[in-house]
Amino acid sequence: MKTIFFDVGYTLVNEDAVWEKRCQEQVETEEAKALGLSVVDLFHEIRKATIAWLPQYRTVVKKFNFKEVAPYRSELETLYEEVPEVLKVLSKNYKLGVIANQLDGLKERLENFGILQYFSYVISSWDVKVMKPDVQIFEYALKTAECKPEEAFMVGDRLDNDIAPAKSLGMKTVWIKQGFGALQIPMSAESKPDYTVNNFSELLKIFAE
Repeated sequence: MKTIFFDVGYTLVNEDAVWEKRCQEQVETEEAKALGLSVVDLFHEIRKATIAWLPQYRTVVKKFNFKEVAPYRSELETLYEEVPEVLKVLSKNYKLGVIANQLDGLKERLENFGILQYFSYVISSWDVKVMKPDVQIFEYALKTAECKPEEAFMVGDRLDNDIAPAKSLGMKTVWIKQGFGALQIPMSAESKPDYTVNNFSELLKIFAE
């Protein structure tokens, strides 16, 4: 193995505060008030979409036909505390990269978290104009890293966006069961992760082998 790629949301960073704020702002819109929606209602719909392997917030927006969409406030993301030390250890033996559906400014946010230094490749959907689960973003990342699929791992929280497309190309996969993605179940043998962990620190056990 040469390269380990990581997702960002609920893999490197905790998004709980982001989603709480987004749902709160959404229910404060006139459209949501007219429908009598609560924060609990929106979280329920996000969970349903995740379990069904559908885009999370876009599915909610489409269902309720929201014209005013609450923003994703990335400034509320918090880095999982174990991430810097684990990345430091892994970077000694592997090239590290990011493959993520993200807004503009991903490198700057990783820099602010103090972890950009560990990544040789940062592939954001904003920059390449392709979103996961489209395999093209994975192919682009592999080409950028000059890495064959069988020489790479993908670590992510979602079976639909991270595990299934990576496995379809021949990459090894680690499912990190954090956030909404932990609610998902494999749809087929092809979407079963090679490894499953419950937190970022457990990656050290896998890659020490």
